[in-house]
Amino acid sequence: MNASLESLFPNHQHAEDSIVTALNHQDIVVALSAALKSQNVAVLHMLYPRTDARTHRSLDALVDKLHGHGLHETARLIAEEAHYLLLKDPLKAWKVFQEIRHDSLAIGVHLYYHGLVGEAAERALDTDAHRKA
Repeated sequence: MNASLESLFPNHQHAEDSIVTALNHQDIVVALSAALKSQNVAVLHMLYPRTDARTHRSLDALVDKLHGHGLHETARLIAEEAHYLLLKDPLKAWKVFQEIRHDSLAIGVHLYYHGLVGEAAERALDTDAHRKA
């Protein structure tokens, strides 16, 4: 893969005479999801707060629910508190995103898809996940 600062971060100011530039976390994850656009890879950034017993039970319930959907590898990674998940199947990514977002008190999640974040990423993933074959 041939990448340049300009191609990975097109909206970032790159001074010609500077040898250093600053990026934030979101810049990097958006660039990663944009670079993986042709493969329809969804990037989920997982947020695991320090848990009490109630949120720990919620995490366990989420892991069980994902196992029930046949998403065993995803369930294992979440049980291990992986911070980033890269999902290659838009329909499975949509299912995981919705389960986490709507059914878990234990963790939060940010979706990045096709170089988009937030509501725009959700709409794009929803479209691809539910596209008729």
